[in-house]
Amino acid sequence: MSIITQRGNLAEIVVARLTDRIETGQYGPGERIPSSLQLCEEFGVSRTVIREALTSLKVAGRVTTRQGAGVFVTGRDGNTISFEISRIEDIRSAMQILELRLGVELQSVALAASRRTPEALAEIARAFDSFDRLESDDIEAEARADFEFHLSIARATRNPHFPSFLIAVMESINFDLLLKLRQSGRAHTNYVKKINREHGSIVAAITQGDSKAARHAMDVHLSESLNRYRALLEDVVEHGGSRAN
Repeated sequence: MSIITQRGNLAEIVVARLTDRIETGQYGPGERIPSSLQLCEEFGVSRTVIREALTSLKVAGRVTTRQGAGVFVTGRDGNTISFEISRIEDIRSAMQILELRLGVELQSVALAASRRTPEALAEIARAFDSFDRLESDDIEAEARADFEFHLSIARATRNPHFPSFLIAVMESINFDLLLKLRQSGRAHTNYVKKINREHGSIVAAITQGDSKAARHAMDVHLSESLNRYRALLEDVVEHGGSRAN
């Protein structure tokens, strides 16, 4: 037993302990980690805490879920998604998840602006700063920080179904985030700065309690990528190819 006794975010503590076990080889590549129930009992925390911790590890690419089999450690060099080419299926899948996110996150950000609390604003600010402080071109770290920013907004709605939804479709969102970051190519640094500016506009609107402005800022943030995917898909279909350059 290693019940958590120290203060702090419980999910982050669980992430740190599981990450340490992965890095030290206690849980090797391809190995199944203990079930959520076992982890709940070992750490003395709730299923929600374990679910959030595993979500963070999935976004980081440290573990992957196999339907009906459990959660497994990924290979050291393995990525969940291969981006050697951008196939039609890749573009269509990313476009579909963005369409879904637009419907959910426009409402989420509007509610966050109207229901924000000092604690929620602090969490959003921390998530914003985490993305802003990234200095490497580690796209998995960028995708994880981007997802955490949107998750902090969902939590600020004070409606548990919003963050639960994002967590439920996390793998699909991560697919979209990684695809966009990979496609940015040589303009990667400028693209990340652009994302951060858009995040900043969203934070400002939420802080001011302006639901309309927050909704607009989120719409701008997500719609540009959606429109680009649509254009890419039309181009690929029109030219009968399987590669989007």
